[in-house]
Amino acid sequence: MLKRFDPLLFFIGSRTVRAAAQYRTALMDVCLREGINYSEFRCEEDGSVLFCASFGAVGRLQKRCEAEGIEIEITESRGLPYFLYRHRHRAGLFLGILIACALTVLSSRFVWHVQVVGNLELSEADIVEELRACGFGVGSYIPKVETAKLENRLLLASERISWVSVYIDGTVARVQIIEYRETPPEESVTRPANLVAAADGQIETVELLRGNCVVTPGQAVKKGELLVSGIYDSNLVGYRFTRAAGRILARTEHTFTVEIPLQDTQKIYEEPFCNQIFLNFFDFSLKIFKSTGNLPLTCDIIEEEKSPLMWGRYPLPLSLSVTTVKPYTEQGFTRTPEEALELAYAELENRLMSLSDDAQLLRKDVTATITETSLILNCTVLCIENIAVQYEFEITE
Repeated sequence: MLKRFDPLLFFIGSRTVRAAAQYRTALMDVCLREGINYSEFRCEEDGSVLFCASFGAVGRLQKRCEAEGIEIEITESRGLPYFLYRHRHRAGLFLGILIACALTVLSSRFVWHVQVVGNLELSEADIVEELRACGFGVGSYIPKVETAKLENRLLLASERISWVSVYIDGTVARVQIIEYRETPPEESVTRPANLVAAADGQIETVELLRGNCVVTPGQAVKKGELLVSGIYDSNLVGYRFTRAAGRILARTEHTFTVEIPLQDTQKIYEEPFCNQIFLNFFDFSLKIFKSTGNLPLTCDIIEEEKSPLMWGRYPLPLSLSVTTVKPYTEQGFTRTPEEALELAYAELENRLMSLSDDAQLLRKDVTATITETSLILNCTVLCIENIAVQYEFEITE
């Protein structure tokens, strides 16, 4: 049976009482008369009963049961008082508990965790690193932190952040940012440009917004060929320039080739082992273990940081950095044509994702060929898509 953790019983201590079947009714009557609260009540197959009660309640129960001739047995004692009593001769344990309590109290004046919100392209690690370069991060002494000055330092130091707010909530620093969005210079918006073909195709539809269209539906064009000119030639006013804009929908064809070898190698992992362990407390690191000897010639090295969570949400400033080594040997194997075909189709789907989002698929022809060494998948895709891209040009006198 899973025992429920009761903080109160842990601190004041509890004991488990057992009574044989012939005494259980009398024992329950005593508990009712004495107002003894108990938990984890259960019956055994032989009819005996067990329950858990606080240290004081069990003491009263023992006296009453002795007076009434009821035999009970104490099967287990639990809680902090019994733990301390069992280890009363281990002075180092008590010293460690005192030091841990002192560190917990003192560490409440330091930053335990930095929480970042508002970032879209920048990672949380990047922002934490920039804050660290400004003298702030996990382990910073909270009474000395001046958030206004910190915000100004970060804005001056970072070219990627346009606004920041730092708010310290207990031991958690909440950092809200707005990333800098580069807008094109004003002159680039008004600079003249042509529309040229991004791929070979046959024109289907012209949706012109600005410019002088030089192609017509049904016309075949090559990649890089002019579609819409940004130059108007007028006998009355001469040349005028504009930034051509619009959509030129064309029928295009794309070819993809995927080759999967039938003979390949795979990693056969051996038993992993721990290479080194570091104990991190705020900005301090202590090496507590490191294996001796050289690493295997072929191995994967996995580094991970394990940190307990406070209230299940925020990592504590205490963590273990563990480096694990996974040795392996490479072993050849043979794929069946069916396995190779499955891998080829999966890779083909990834290749098809490279098509533009507005591409309308018309037809897809796929052929598979098996040679002595590989399976080759050829795919031809016919679709309709916008092939117009802007190409700026300079005006010369």
